[in-house]
Amino acid sequence: MSLVLSAADWAVEHFGQVQLGDKRRAARAVAVAGAMAADPSGSIPRQNKQWKQTKGAYRLFDAAQATFESMIDPHHQHTRRAAGECGVVLMIQDTTHLNYTSHPGCEGLGRFAAGSQRWESGLGLLLHNVLAVEPLGDGQGRVLGLAHNKRWARTKPAADKRSTHKQRHEQGCESDRWVQAVEAIGAPPPGGRYVHVGDREADIFPLYQRCKSQAGVSFVVRVSQLKRAAVAGHPTHLAKVKADDRPTTTLGEVVRSMPASGAKRVWVAPRGGRVGRWAKCQVSGGAVTIYSPWGRSRSGHPLCCFAVRVWEINAPAGVEPLEWLLLSDEPVNDLSDALRLCQWYALRWTIEQYHQCLKSGCKVESRQLEHVDRLGPLIGMLCVVAVRLLQLRNNTRRTPQAKAIEQVPPELVTTLAKLLGLQAQTMTLRQFAHELAKRGGFVGRNSDGEPGWLSLWRGWHELELITLGTRLPNDERRCG
Repeated sequence: MSLVLSAADWAVEHFGQVQLGDKRRAARAVAVAGAMAADPSGSIPRQNKQWKQTKGAYRLFDAAQATFESMIDPHHQHTRRAAGECGVVLMIQDTTHLNYTSHPGCEGLGRFAAGSQRWESGLGLLLHNVLAVEPLGDGQGRVLGLAHNKRWARTKPAADKRSTHKQRHEQGCESDRWVQAVEAIGAPPPGGRYVHVGDREADIFPLYQRCKSQAGVSFVVRVSQLKRAAVAGHPTHLAKVKADDRPTTTLGEVVRSMPASGAKRVWVAPRGGRVGRWAKCQVSGGAVTIYSPWGRSRSGHPLCCFAVRVWEINAPAGVEPLEWLLLSDEPVNDLSDALRLCQWYALRWTIEQYHQCLKSGCKVESRQLEHVDRLGPLIGMLCVVAVRLLQLRNNTRRTPQAKAIEQVPPELVTTLAKLLGLQAQTMTLRQFAHELAKRGGFVGRNSDGEPGWLSLWRGWHELELITLGTRLPNDERRCG
């Protein structure tokens, strides 16, 4: 997304090619998407203003051709085209729960666990997203959009742990979503590289195998399973080993034995009452060989990889020290290679911010439709609108010294400049963003850092309303 686009123009770009079986229905989808982009957190009646438009939105979501997949597919294609024009793109994967427990009247919802409770405790859907981000260095990234989504309802408990591997394979596993995302996105154009980034839930051997089997596709995953591993110089051919010949060392032991090659500061994001802080860390890395789980069907298949360890030194009292164990097939030959992988993994936090945009900014969990089939296309639209919110924040930080009037709609810059008594032609993008966010609740003290997406969007929405008011003709009519 470019900040130059208004909500209506943005809707045409991302939903103009939607295939819904009828041109009028497709035009309605564009109109509804534009209304959502202008007021993401509003209800359907508030977004569409008049009953005629509101009724059209409900009829759109009730159409059989309008599904989650049909609504979001044009955006997927738009994102993949943009990714194909970049050198390296991080495909950041993560899963989130959409909680509709407060709306039990919606048919077709599944169940999921809430905290330590049983899996039957919550009603809702699961949503697996792949956010495409171009790394720009210095911890910055350009959000391109969503390259893939998968939505499903969990209608039965996970496969019994006592079942055989063959039975679980036939039933299908939820962990397959990681590999399915790699297959759906595919390989980049020649000269490009897609790097799939995941947290500890993505630490599964099939994902590593699938990435290595495609040209131009790699992975960076935080390790949770301390699988068997050995230090390796990566020979050209590694044979399958027997269980009796497997190494006795784990990946954690191998990586922790590597000497530190340098230092790095890592930002630990606030979460669950924990305040954010900068952690001073040591970094090490090198080549390793990991082995697939030993069993009847898979017995010690070796895989050549590279591992990076990031661990905190001198952590504050009472605080658990930070430690990352990262696994990748990107070469790690020196400190710069290890730091590059650290920066790529640090950008994984972007998808957490995206989920905040989807839930807090777009109020996706507050939507009350009567069936999942009607809820699906609405969620598909909101997934794309949430990308726009996230891009609003990121784009204002990429080129802070650029002229605002060249980056955003000139009429918005002119309106804000008049309100502040400033010159529109000299206002920088950073100045515009800060003054915009102040209208959305951002205080703007020296210690406050850069504004977030929520205050930026609130200010943007208010500024659009003010600008719209200036366009309206003066009413010459007088009473009495």
